[in-house]
Amino acid sequence: MDETDKKILNVLSENARTSISSISKKTGIPNSTISNRIHKLEENNIIEQYTTIFNPEKIGVNVTAIIIIQTQTEKHENVEIELPKIGQVSQVYSISGEYDILIKVWTKDLEELNEIINSKIRTIDGIEELRELIVMERLKDEPLKVKFD
Repeated sequence: MDETDKKILNVLSENARTSISSISKKTGIPNSTISNRIHKLEENNIIEQYTTIFNPEKIGVNVTAIIIIQTQTEKHENVEIELPKIGQVSQVYSISGEYDILIKVWTKDLEELNEIINSKIRTIDGIEELRELIVMERLKDEPLKVKFD
């Protein structure tokens, strides 16, 4: 990755829908160069995907929970495989400390959260213990934006 790639990524991190011609105007890099560089950034998995971010409340998703999970050591891998399959789980992290996995869950209400926890999460073979933390207010929740110098 060189300075040209960094300039392109800076613009895309602000708005992934920015057109090649707009990137060119903002950076002074020719359109063909930008097109080729973006293609290479995608091929090398530096750009993994383009996505849409929704306002959760406006689409009826009113509850966010962070759940920390302790697993049975010999079944930890099974838990890592099964958790991402649950549609309401948006993030899964393997962590250090007393707990082994941290997940973020989005639901329309507490009733749905309770249902997900009891019928989907707790039934995964290898989950030993979990703790739920209900998010009361989102103070900052945005995708990673990187500024390259």
